[in-house]
Amino acid sequence: MMKANLWLLPLCIYASTAIGDFLPDPRDGNGIFHLNSGESPYVGYAPPTYQESQPISLLVWLHGCGGYAEDDLWSVAPAPTRESQSYIAISIGGRDGVCWASGDTPKVIAAIRDVARYFNINRLRIFLSGYSSGGDLAYRVGFRNASLFAGLLVENSDPFTGSGMTAATATASASWKINIIHLAHTSDSTYHIATTRANLNALSANGFPVTMIERAGHHYDAPSAETPGTVYDLIQYLLPYMDSALEIPSINVSVTSADPQNMTVSISEPVGALCTLLASEDFAAPNWIPVATNRVPFIFQEPILANSSRFFRAVLAP
Repeated sequence: MMKANLWLLPLCIYASTAIGDFLPDPRDGNGIFHLNSGESPYVGYAPPTYQESQPISLLVWLHGCGGYAEDDLWSVAPAPTRESQSYIAISIGGRDGVCWASGDTPKVIAAIRDVARYFNINRLRIFLSGYSSGGDLAYRVGFRNASLFAGLLVENSDPFTGSGMTAATATASASWKINIIHLAHTSDSTYHIATTRANLNALSANGFPVTMIERAGHHYDAPSAETPGTVYDLIQYLLPYMDSALEIPSINVSVTSADPQNMTVSISEPVGALCTLLASEDFAAPNWIPVATNRVPFIFQEPILANSSRFFRAVLAP
């Protein structure tokens, strides 16, 4: 069975095709699954409304220092709404009980790649999210791999303080101005609000669409009579963006397989632009192979190989 996902980044058209079914559904009777990407374990939840024929959004969660992937999953798939949520949530393991490290990017990328072998993930709508140290890693991975993500949903962290990035390096690294939704607490003594405001303003000045949400509270607050708590604010102020219209910008591109022997990629706009079509068997791969260069509109055709995946990226010349 052919599956196709189509999307466009600024100056980049993406199209993917896959032959064959997804791997067997890994969920237990409660919608929970435990998998290992080869880089680290991860735990996830898929709602009962998921259907393989319909691409679904993905939320990728990174816990804070001292957190645990399994425990944190329920913060981003909360019990009152999880059965009707519009997305699959995964929580990355491999650093349970400690902070994330600068070399943990492969854990994130591998988990995204792996979960897409089991579920029909809408690659226009993958969101990377994290709290504290997990937010630091989300910013680092998000800026350097922006083509994978519709947005970053971060709580009580900072785009530069722990990520090793600056406004200049973030701008240079990001392949598009990725959406940023940042929830901060005004009495956070770990990520001071004044610094966070200044750094988010720097990103905004560099063209990133930034939404900053400020709430009263500290770096972490348990629920009490005085405050609903840090997790409550995450659920109330960040998770609703999973139902927003945010996505990687796209245009109409077609991938067809009317001919049982061949697959056709058709690029119809912008007319006259010089376009180089690249291909890869892994949408998260760092290197893509050029397969054709031509003026738009043009059609590229290649044989269909059984039980294979093929992704295309069409880079338009300035």
